Amino acid sequence: MTYAYASNNKVQDLSANPIVVFQTTNTSVQLKKIARQPDGHWTVQYYSGAWRTFGTTTNGVTTKELLPNSYSFSMTYAFASNTKQQDIGANPTVRIPNS
Repeated sequence: MTYAYASNNKVQDLSANPIVVFQTTNTSVQLKKIARQPDGHWTVQYYSGAWRTFGTTTNGVTTKELLPNSYSFSMTYAFASNTKQQDIGANPTVRIPNS
């Protein structure tokens, strides 16, 4: 299955169960609050073959449904960015510190 530029594969005996289920994960990217955090909206992208739009934070958080894979996430504000790689199948909450 391909969804949001990512794919997952399953092996299943269709004679035992003819319904193949793929599940997305509600992924949350959060700006970790530290000193000197600027106000404003951060632009978030994720990498799946190329950098893709994830969303813009509101109160430091944005969410999107993705397949449970490992992705790189990038958060940008005022020409500065931070990047983090995470397996959202293991933990769908991505916390990125700003510098």
